[in-house]
Amino acid sequence: MNLSTEAKVGAVALIGLLLLGYMVVYLGGISFGEKGYPLQVVFSEVSGLKEGNIVRYAGVDVGRVDAVRTGDKGVEVRLLINPGIKIPQGSRFSIGTDGLLGEKFINITPPRDNQGHLPPGATVAGEDPRGFDQFVNSADKVLADVQKLVNNLNEVLGDEKFKTAVRATAFNARDLTERLNEFSASMARMAANNEQDVNAMVGNLRAMSDSLRDMAGRVDKMVATVDDNGRTASDLKETIQNLKNTSVRVEKIAASVQDIVTDPETAQNIKETLRNTRSVSEKANKMLTKMDSIKADTSFEVLYNGHTGKYRSNADIRISTSPRDFAVVGVSGIGEDQKTNFQFGKGDDRFAARAGVIESKAGIGADTKLGDKLSLSLDVYDPNDVRVKLRTQYEIAPNTFIVGQTDSLNRKPNENTYVGVRHSF
Repeated sequence: MNLSTEAKVGAVALIGLLLLGYMVVYLGGISFGEKGYPLQVVFSEVSGLKEGNIVRYAGVDVGRVDAVRTGDKGVEVRLLINPGIKIPQGSRFSIGTDGLLGEKFINITPPRDNQGHLPPGATVAGEDPRGFDQFVNSADKVLADVQKLVNNLNEVLGDEKFKTAVRATAFNARDLTERLNEFSASMARMAANNEQDVNAMVGNLRAMSDSLRDMAGRVDKMVATVDDNGRTASDLKETIQNLKNTSVRVEKIAASVQDIVTDPETAQNIKETLRNTRSVSEKANKMLTKMDSIKADTSFEVLYNGHTGKYRSNADIRISTSPRDFAVVGVSGIGEDQKTNFQFGKGDDRFAARAGVIESKAGIGADTKLGDKLSLSLDVYDPNDVRVKLRTQYEIAPNTFIVGQTDSLNRKPNENTYVGVRHSF
């Protein structure tokens, strides 16, 4: 049979239309009848959910959203579940998102116990979604509070009056020891030129040695004073060195006149002077050794519990007395239910063990470093009601860390888990 040109063109056009119809109907998901069975879910708000979105059961695509409309009880979402798929009663219906800003979908989470299946046309209540805007607002609030706290700390630590007072204390001590040096030198010259005044000189030497002993005790306490970029520590070290030099000179003066003294009281004063000056020299040597090895690191942090909406702040000081020995002193929950921490430890940056008071209870702990920036700590405390505390922190900038902490893994961890920011000074 011969076809005309017009017939051939018409046949080709018809075949093209049939193919186009197949692509639209089957590849586009268009159906000419409702396949599957409906379920009705009621939400208070749907955060951009629309018709055609996927329905997933335990992560598997099982249907689609057939209609979204408002009703008396909220937003009514009609789901069309694929044939052969049964949804258990007690399942949770929530709205999820593919990625951070992807398409919305209905997520069905099955219950632990199967108590039957939902019949076609059943109506269930959906769980309200937590929107991205709510998350951003919460994060903004936390960051604003942290910034406010850091500003307040900078105002206190950066107060020029505070720095000036610390420096003035060190300068006064240094001036005092310099004058003692001058005085002891004058006493040495007087002893060489005026032997007739030996008794009076020895009495003065003893009084001065007593003063030196008292001053050594005060300087010992000053070692813990706040350091101003190393300047205060340098001044204290110079003070202690001058104190040591002065005591040595006094000891030499007393020893030089010991052989020419015959008066018993004067001889006793010389013995006391020698004892005091040796004690001062020993203390000065010990303090100089300690100052070379002592290192103190102060840290402050602000944490937030998303479950309870509560904030808490903690502070601690880590005092290293040697490369492997240290002590930790701190306070948890400043301003509220304050708890103290005081532990002695041994170890290095890679692994260290601690023992002492943790959250105002007896306990032990261990710290380890996983890589250059991530560290992990585990504490076990309170023998009467054992609790396990887990803590991780990650360095995001020099001396600044993101912290995650659970105060009690075995006691309601949701209510005891915090995240926040930590800064070391």
